[in-house]
Amino acid sequence: MDKFEQWQGGANTLNDSTLQGKDPDFDAWLGQQLQFNEPYLDNDGFCERVMAQLPAPSRRAERRATRVQYAAVLAASAIVAWQFPFGEVLSEAVQQSISLYSLVGVGILSSLAAMTGGILAARR
Repeated sequence: MDKFEQWQGGANTLNDSTLQGKDPDFDAWLGQQLQFNEPYLDNDGFCERVMAQLPAPSRRAERRATRVQYAAVLAASAIVAWQFPFGEVLSEAVQQSISLYSLVGVGILSSLAAMTGGILAARR
């Protein structure tokens, strides 16, 4: 059993002071574990040469990746729509006298905005 497990009494739970970052013993143990004691191994530019020799991604591959992303978004949206309780939402909207068109419009616009943001974030 290492020192940290002994200090914790063998339990896998963290106490409140540890979770709040106020435990100097834990901080010291964590600092010790995060030390990189391995020496740097110089590869004399091998990785850079290999990366330079790799072919550049083609436009076709990028378009294929974009299509796959759009297909994944559509599939996920279809699954969500399939599981969504439209009947309950519609009956509640009628009871609350909310315009059905505005409710559906807001839902569609917000989901499209979220999906577009996800695609743009994935492409960067």
